[in-house]
Amino acid sequence: MKILIFAEVYYPDVMGGGEFSTKQMAEGLAKKGHEVVVRCLGESSRNELLNGVRVKRKYIKGLSEHFLSNTKNNNIADPFSRFDKIIRKWADIYPSRRMYETYRSIIRKEHPDAVHTVSPMSYMGRYNLWKAAADLKIPVSHVCRGPNLLKLKFMGGMPDGFNRYRNAKASVYLTALAAPTQFMLDRHIKAGIKGRRFNEVIYNAAGIKPVSLTADHFAQKEDMVLYAGEIKKEKGIHTLLKAMEGLKNVRLLLIGRGEMAEYARRYLNGMEHRVEVIDWMEREELFKYMRRAKAVILPSEWEEPFGRILIEAICNGTIAIGSDKGGIPEVLDHDRQYIFKSGDVAGLRKRIERVTGMSASVYLEEAGRQQKAALRFSDDRFTDNWERFFLDQLQI
Repeated sequence: MKILIFAEVYYPDVMGGGEFSTKQMAEGLAKKGHEVVVRCLGESSRNELLNGVRVKRKYIKGLSEHFLSNTKNNNIADPFSRFDKIIRKWADIYPSRRMYETYRSIIRKEHPDAVHTVSPMSYMGRYNLWKAAADLKIPVSHVCRGPNLLKLKFMGGMPDGFNRYRNAKASVYLTALAAPTQFMLDRHIKAGIKGRRFNEVIYNAAGIKPVSLTADHFAQKEDMVLYAGEIKKEKGIHTLLKAMEGLKNVRLLLIGRGEMAEYARRYLNGMEHRVEVIDWMEREELFKYMRRAKAVILPSEWEEPFGRILIEAICNGTIAIGSDKGGIPEVLDHDRQYIFKSGDVAGLRKRIERVTGMSASVYLEEAGRQQKAALRFSDDRFTDNWERFFLDQLQI
């Protein structure tokens, strides 16, 4: 089976967890003997073979810089003004003969068995891509790893209703739709955005093997809790900082960058040593910090599509705590001991106190329980589910 994937960017260009999931999916399918081709933007036009995946990067002036400016591994200025973004958004939802013919030509040249989009393809003619594949009688699918088809990030959300309506109309061309949580899938189906034949939840994979939970593993832990991701308001950073106020012997480590990074450093009035902010780092280095922490916290106040950082923490033998927003409760197996109401400072503080005060035996038992629940996120299951997802589309 040959699968043609369209993405805004592809690894090592990384905007968030979605790029890791795409890499895992593509490489897993290639390892199983399928031919996988990824078409994406890049800082230059070039073809590569990465771990069995054929990656074809295309440089498009303006668009390439815009998307690369949002990646963690590039330091590029975004050339698009707010006006540019508003105007270019029309390309996502309306017919364009030029874009339609471009995608039709690419798909005919690649001659895939299935076409798949893994990112919203903002400003890149998503509607025309889906229609071109459908007109060529090739199954086309999409994975909703974020709310991009439901919400826009400008004009105070005023165009959201119209945007959802147009995306629902465009989804008539989709053979199938996937999402990393039931929460995310249900939201899209409710808005009328769905596949013609089927819709499916495919949980993301951890991408790492769980560590052994031993006394030695617990001995390396410090009285520290960790947050990794964008350091901004909607991630619940203020709630996390307020929860730390009453925890005198627990240190907070924030790993990432964002508008609240400097605010977090100054927050605790003379006790800055309890809050440390470190810039974003490679995953292996991040995992070392995770294994030292007693808890990894995702206090989001927006509807997280998944929450990859939580399963990465669990696989690293660290207890995960999250808010009740979006798909987080699914990732934590709806375990109320580790889920708090979004914005509830006292509720979060209570859970941090409980985890950091555990004896070694209790901690290892609880961490083991989370690891057992996280078996749903194994790499093998992830790849098998994606393989079945594509094969099912070919059974017409």
